[in-house]
Amino acid sequence: MKKSTFMGRPAFSASVIVLAALGALSGCAASDPNASPRQQAVSVSATTATPARTPAPRAASPDDPVDALTAWHACAVLGLANYAADNPGSTLIPYDPSHPPTRNADGTYQAYAAFPLPHPTEGAKSVLIICTIGGTLGDPTLVSWLAKDI
Repeated sequence: MKKSTFMGRPAFSASVIVLAALGALSGCAASDPNASPRQQAVSVSATTATPARTPAPRAASPDDPVDALTAWHACAVLGLANYAADNPGSTLIPYDPSHPPTRNADGTYQAYAAFPLPHPTEGAKSVLIICTIGGTLGDPTLVSWLAKDI
């Protein structure tokens, strides 16, 4: 007596669903739309997604205009040389990217370098060095500056 090896309709339907899901997940389509689900499953192959390549950022040139960070650095150096050097214990407040220097209409930047006062002083908590910086990355130019206690 010969036994039937047919899986039966429910098992066959489940196999078709699993194979279809695998084909959909792999992102591959069957090569023959009229082929049976088993034939389609045989022709499905996995593919590896290749990430899109973004171009490398352009290297800065000394001829590029000054940017906000360079303007702040120039102002901080000026403050260290002209205020902190004469006031022992003064410390520079680090750059805060959430409050960058303001770009002026002429392309220069107004930057602030802040120094908390090392000793309590009535009416003031810190000294601001306010600078207007222009020029290029290779040759930043100090347009103006002033020190103000606040």
